[in-house]
Amino acid sequence: MTDEMTTRPTIETVLESIRAVDQKIDQRIDALEQKIDRRIDALERKVDERFDQVDARFAKVDQRFDQVDIEIDRLASVVYSTKSEMHTLRADFAEMRAQVKEALPVLQET
Repeated sequence: MTDEMTTRPTIETVLESIRAVDQKIDQRIDALEQKIDRRIDALERKVDERFDQVDARFAKVDQRFDQVDIEIDRLASVVYSTKSEMHTLRADFAEMRAQVKEALPVLQET
């Protein structure tokens, strides 16, 4: 029984030490988790900011492409109307040439 009395405080002391170490480990793990969470949150904010910047740039590029498309459409319209006018002018010149050829012999006779 005396052995039991002297060993019991020793076991309780060891258990208290183990519990204290366990608490310290839990505290350190909690602190580490908090630190990691803060760093991850900061990284997520930075990534979100970068994505926002990229999205804004893409929006500007889209606007520029829209403007370029409009200008290309306008240019195509001008080219088409110019081409149409050139065909009309060619036809008019061909007709005028035919009229001049018809009139030339008459003019040469007089």
